[in-house]
Amino acid sequence: MQKIDRATLESMLMDPEVPDSAIRPFLRLDPLDSQSFRPSVIANPALVAFDETESAMALASLNGVARWRRQRRYAAKIRGWTGLKVVAEGDSWFQYPFLIDDVIDHLFDAWAIYCVGAAGDLLQDMVRQDEVTAAVLSEKPDLLLLSGGGNDLLGGGQLARYLKPPRPGMAPEDHISDEFDQLLARILAIYADLVERALTAGAKRVVCHGYDYAIPNGGPWLGRPMLKLGISDRRLQRDIIRVLIDRLHDGLESMAGNFGGRVAAADCRGRTPDDAWYDELHPTSSGFVPAARMIRETAEGGSLEAIAMEMPAPPESRPLPVADEEAVLGVMAMDEETLLAEMGRRQALLELTPDIAESMTLAMPPEGTESVQGAFLDLGRRVAERLNRELYHLLCGDDDTAKVEREKLRQTLKLSDAALIGGIATTLMAIGTPPFLAPLAATVIVRSGIKPAWEETCRFWGERFGPLDPAPLPATPPGGTAQPGA
Repeated sequence: MQKIDRATLESMLMDPEVPDSAIRPFLRLDPLDSQSFRPSVIANPALVAFDETESAMALASLNGVARWRRQRRYAAKIRGWTGLKVVAEGDSWFQYPFLIDDVIDHLFDAWAIYCVGAAGDLLQDMVRQDEVTAAVLSEKPDLLLLSGGGNDLLGGGQLARYLKPPRPGMAPEDHISDEFDQLLARILAIYADLVERALTAGAKRVVCHGYDYAIPNGGPWLGRPMLKLGISDRRLQRDIIRVLIDRLHDGLESMAGNFGGRVAAADCRGRTPDDAWYDELHPTSSGFVPAARMIRETAEGGSLEAIAMEMPAPPESRPLPVADEEAVLGVMAMDEETLLAEMGRRQALLELTPDIAESMTLAMPPEGTESVQGAFLDLGRRVAERLNRELYHLLCGDDDTAKVEREKLRQTLKLSDAALIGGIATTLMAIGTPPFLAPLAATVIVRSGIKPAWEETCRFWGERFGPLDPAPLPATPPGGTAQPGA
């Protein structure tokens, strides 16, 4: 295969329409940085030419690029989508960057999947980052998929800590220490907490999964820790792994049973052929197909349809930008406190998950969320105050670099309320406000007292905010949008 230069590789990576399979030959695992369920991918120096000032390690953030590409594909797919809408959080079984078609890759055609998974995530990382809650709040999925626990159990080659050296007459289960069961109990408690948070945030149904019966092959995660303890018999090695995988699956089933039919554990055991393992922990691209099929059957064969019928219909999602007058009218119908609380909620989601700016729509949350408004109301007020001040600087200032946007805004003030809100929202987006936040902020700003003549509005804002200071408007970051802070 002919070599390509770095610029060509970067161009391919930045185009979500270029399939991973076309990029795959130019990448490889980083053997120094990869860990159990956290494979790290770098450029393949045999097929990517770097000049003297560059290094193959300069593209070491490819794991993040893989996640970004997948979320861009979701953003393109979700508009007009009427099928199953899914949020997924997990480890490398859900997000194996580029080199393997993982579970989510195999399910993506059938479902619209917003994946916040990251190779190497521990369950406690998922809880601490709480991207699941933010994604469920923003995407309102029919289904949440969870994959985790493997890295918690096997990360850092720690399997040897949970096994006992062999002695004559020991059964496979006799090699497993009480410490493993104690760790497993802690993992299941974290899993239950993650599920509880997701259900509270509005997840209708959750499907988790264990793993398949991996095959120790002398690698750093299974085979080597066993050999270190003197467990060298290949049949015994496999039998011990079966016991561990069975205990994890049984624990997940038991945990799922505590949620009244809204949570299920897909049984992925015994599905992957012996010759379809990529390494000791991951199937090959074709080897992931049976696990993906089991997860889909568990989701669609359970009580998902019945639960969906009992839930109120989700609000219609509207594509952005927000020039759609009907969408603006829907925002205008909200009372001020609800608007401010929703602004605060969206700002909080943006701070938790910056990538959400690429995929969140203008769809409002369902009614009946008054109980959570208080947590976001103050943040919403601070965001509105800052954006008001930024418009004050734009409309009433004399910065030459903002001359075009200033004139557009002055003309906008003469429009009817709905068109005025749309125009101000467009201006806010031009100075860096995310599109899913701009129309809400515009509505609040118009209600606060915009006058048809811009001079009157400047006098009104001057009395409220004081004299203009010379600070320029915040610059929009290259290739992205500025994030209004508190």
